[in-house]
Formats: sequence, structure tokens, C-alpha cells
Amino acid sequence: MKKNIYEILPEYAPLYPSLPYVYKDYEKISIYAKGKKEILKTFLPAEFELTADIFEVFVLKNNEVEGLDPYSEGGLIIPCQYKNQKGAVMAFEYVDSDDALCAGREIWGYPKKLGKVTFEKNGTSITGKVFRKGKEIINATLVKENMDVEVPVLFPRLQVKRMPGVENGKMDLNLVVHNEFHQVFTIAEWFGRASLQWEESAQDPLSLLGPIEVFGGKYVRGGFTLDYGKIIDRLPLTKAALSSKGGV
Repeated sequence: MKKNIYEILPEYAPLYPSLPYVYKDYEKISIYAKGKKEILKTFLPAEFELTADIFEVFVLKNNEVEGLDPYSEGGLIIPCQYKNQKGAVMAFEYVDSDDALCAGREIWGYPKKLGKVTFEKNGTSITGKVFRKGKEIINATLVKENMDVEVPVLFPRLQVKRMPGVENGKMDLNLVVHNEFHQVFTIAEWFGRASLQWEESAQDPLSLLGPIEVFGGKYVRGGFTLDYGKIIDRLPLTKAALSSKGGV
């Protein structure tokens, strides 16, 4: 029996191993679009500021990962700023395995939810979909085409890592976290024409962005390493800040 990893439960059979996780082969489509600023602001943690109205929706298939079982995921990334630190927040994220779900939430504060993710290739056309609770919340298609696509800078990742309190309405943990990808490499990439659709869902309200202007997208196959991040601020252990960004 392996030595217990006391920071990961259960101690005698941890759900996921310690870092790092080496992503040896993944494929991803990224769709770049312009959204309504007032809606994008509501998708940010209250402590963050929106820095642009260009966002990314992605669907990703991990073919080989050292440290986790292979899994697929999709989500929405928004450019933002916390104090003087610029970056981007993973506002919505969906995965199809429990170890990827819990590692992401517990280590870095990624807002992962469990869903069904599909990634289908048909020649130079790729369609990625995310389903949750009977709703098709992401339907993204990328078709290879000789065109220029301006790719926004969406790193480093800035996340708020929170842990609800055991004894009262306060939190046991409330951190702002900075995270980077390491040892990034590319096997193949191309750009193309993209489309993006979503079904209305009260629990996963990406569709509030409504009709959007899609600029295009990017396919990439490659790898990277996920390792420890860093804490850039410790927030009060009171209720989360009330947003002053206005309602939807």
C-alpha cells in the first residue's frame, strides 16, 4: 500500500495524487467572441474587474495525462484584473471525471462541475459539446480555414478559492490564486471559422450572453504541466463580497 497522502482525502485511498500533472497529449478548440460587458461582469468573482469584452469558449479532450485519468472538459474564460494583476478567470468549467473535478476545485479553486463532454472530429471540422442536467450548455464548431484570428491573452489564470464554513455562514478559506501552465509545447495548430450556440439553463447561465459576435477559433494539439500556483491575496472570512457590477 502506498504511503498516505494526508492532504488529500480519503487518506487511505486519495481521490487524486499530488502534483504535478503532466498533460502529454491534448486536443482543444477555442472559440473567440465578443460579449455584452454587463453580462460578462456578472460572471466574474465580485473582487475582479473586467478588462475586455472578448472571451473564450473551449472544449478540450485529454488523450494522455500523467497523474489523472484521461478526461474531457469545456468552459468559459474571461479576461480580468485583480488589483494590479491582469489575467483571466475560468468563469465556468465542466469536466467528466471526479478526480479532475475535485483536484481542480480543491487545489486551485477552479469552479468545475460534472458534465458530459463530447469532442468529434470530421476531417477539418471539429465539434465540441458540453451537457449538464439535460441541457446542451455549449455547442462549439470549428472549421479549418485560411484566415487570421486575433488570439487574446488569457493567462495567467486568476481564481478565487473558497471553502464554506463548517460552524457558521463565514468561510473557512477565501483566497485569490494565481496559476500558470508550465512546459507548454505544441504538436499542431490551425485557425478557422467558428460557431457557438448554447441552450438556456438556470444553473449554468452561459446563454445569458445571448447572440454574440464570433471572430473565429483555434485548434491546438499539444501538452503542458500543471503544478502548484501561488496565493496573491487572503480575503476576509466573511460572506463573499456583494457585487457592485449590477444585475443581469
